[in-house]
Amino acid sequence: MTERELLQRYVSTPAVQNALRVIRFAEGTERGGPDSYRVMFGGGLAPDLKRHPDKVIHGGGYSSAAAGAYQFMPGTWQSQAKALGLPDFGPQSQDLAATRLLRNRLMPIGGLSTLEKEGFSQRVSSALAPEWASLPTESGESYYGQPVKKLGDLQKVFGQPQEAQAFGATPQLTKKQERKLRKQFQNPLGLPVSININLSGEEESRPEARSFLDTMKGQMMQSLFQQRPQFGLQEVLGLLSQ
Repeated sequence: MTERELLQRYVSTPAVQNALRVIRFAEGTERGGPDSYRVMFGGGLAPDLKRHPDKVIHGGGYSSAAAGAYQFMPGTWQSQAKALGLPDFGPQSQDLAATRLLRNRLMPIGGLSTLEKEGFSQRVSSALAPEWASLPTESGESYYGQPVKKLGDLQKVFGQPQEAQAFGATPQLTKKQERKLRKQFQNPLGLPVSININLSGEEESRPEARSFLDTMKGQMMQSLFQQRPQFGLQEVLGLLSQ
């Protein structure tokens, strides 16, 4: 099976379709039809979908040659089209290329299956942020310093229920809540895992350390939910605030 055939299997799955819709929404190209795939930077439409227009547009303080439903830069599109043997710049070709970019960016955290497990979680958005500037990193800002969409809005477009967002998405906890969460996680709560996180202030400020801690917070919260299924997100956060 070729890479293209494999991606064609994934591109039609609900999780990938939802993620592609999120990206179109975030990039401002969602027109509800074929025109979504003709959008050029600035909002104009390409004359056709035979090829990437490869035209730099100036406006709004930025200049870009991005085009298509997923705002491919010319070089990015050429590399994806070559790798997959794409014949044109049409909707099916763009969806396949975007799915390949999704897969490549999500590989360090589990690949496309992560979308099925977590939905459009914070770490999914952060992993994709270097590819699409409109997606927020863990800090809530663009990887490239450009305007971004709010994670909650992206999750709504994905179709993620509010309660389910607690799983996979790193909760925004206060320092007091985080300390209590760590304490509860290490003390008897019937939890199957015990973990001790003890980083100095200098170590905790390093990006890789913060990423590790954020992942641990997400795992801790998920364990609490699993052990206390009668609680919702707000109830758990309320307990941590006491």
